[in-house]
Amino acid sequence: MRVQVQLPEALGGELVDLPTRVEDSGEGSLVVAAPSFSGDLHVVAPGLAVTVSWASDRGHVRQDFLIAEVARRGVPSWDLAPCGEIEVQQRRRYVRVPVSGPLRLQPVPGDPARPGPAGADAAPEPAVTAAFVDLSEGGACVRVRRGTWAQPGRLVRAVFDLDGGPVDQLADVVRTVPDPAGTGEHDDLVLGFVEPVAAADRLRRHVMQVQIRNRRREEP
Repeated sequence: MRVQVQLPEALGGELVDLPTRVEDSGEGSLVVAAPSFSGDLHVVAPGLAVTVSWASDRGHVRQDFLIAEVARRGVPSWDLAPCGEIEVQQRRRYVRVPVSGPLRLQPVPGDPARPGPAGADAAPEPAVTAAFVDLSEGGACVRVRRGTWAQPGRLVRAVFDLDGGPVDQLADVVRTVPDPAGTGEHDDLVLGFVEPVAAADRLRRHVMQVQIRNRRREEP
C-alpha cells in the first residue's frame, strides 16, 4: 500500500509517493502508519488531502482521503476519512462484449440530479424496462424506449440476472447514443457502474467466457 502527498510550493511542490500499511479500519475510516518524509512535520495536519493506492485482484485501486487525526504516540499513524470514490484501474474493466437479455433500471431515492421537487412532493418514477446491448465489468450499454427519466447524469439501479444469480448494481447514466437503427423509438444508454461492484468477479468471468466463445466461432 502507498500514500501520495502533494507538498506545498515552499517545500518543492512535488507529489511524494510513500509506502505505508493499514493499522486499523472501520466503516468509512482507515488508519495507516504515518510515513516519514522531508517536511512531514510542516505539512501533515488534519484536513490534508492524500491519495491511498493498493493492489487488488481487480487491478490497481486508489481513493482520495482527508487526514482526520494525526496520532504521534506509540506507532505514529494517520486517521483517514474518505473524500472520493474508489477508482479501479484495470484494462479488462473496460472490455465490452455483446450480450442480450432484459434488465430493469430503477430510480435511486435522493438522486441529486433528479429534476423537480424532492422528497414527499416528488412524483414516483417507474422502473424502466431495458435490454442489454453490451456488458463489461465496469459498465454496460442498454437500449430503452425514448423519453424515459433515465437520462445522462441520473443515478439508476441496474437489476438483472447474470449466470443464474441476481445483480443489483448502482450506476451512472454517462451518455445517450441515438438508436443506430434510426427509428427514433429507442435510445442506447451508456452506464458506468459505481464502485463497489459487488458482482465484479461474476461480471469478469462472464465477459471472459463470452470472449472465449466468440473466438471459437471465428476459428476455421
